Amino acid sequence: MSTPFADGVAYELTPTLVRGLDYYTRTTWQFEGPEHGAQSTISGGGRYDYLAEEIGGPHTPGVGFGAGIERLLLALEDAGIEVPAQEPIDVFFACDEGAPRERVLALMARLRASGRAADTDYAGRSLKGQLTQAGRLGARITVVVGASAATIRAAGAQDVEVPLDELAERLSA
Repeated sequence: MSTPFADGVAYELTPTLVRGLDYYTRTTWQFEGPEHGAQSTISGGGRYDYLAEEIGGPHTPGVGFGAGIERLLLALEDAGIEVPAQEPIDVFFACDEGAPRERVLALMARLRASGRAADTDYAGRSLKGQLTQAGRLGARITVVVGASAATIRAAGAQDVEVPLDELAERLSA
């Protein structure tokens, strides 16, 4: 049965929808693009009442979903919607072992509050991996943060090492 929502978006109720994962209970859903077949699903999810128990946790009903970013981007492209390119970030913080991450996060928040785009690694990558990530993001400045000092790297300029206590002041200039 196909029915439009109040805003005109149509949906179809399919009582036999199977998401392929046996931990779902009762409600499942999916968003499909205009293509047909196995590659048409852009996002899907559902309710799972017993998943936490099945993996050793307490009874905790929940709802979850997954989405394919590549499929979403292709669907937007097919619909003629241009996705704006990501702007390069101003400052990327690469944290070496022993770096005070709390201070880095506080400094990042301060830079963001002043209108500068700042980011760091959240996946626990190696220093080399973090520097690669900074390059992919097009960071104008990469700050390698150690336990007591940081090295500021900017394209076309010589690396500058500064004590952590002076880092905020140097980056604010």
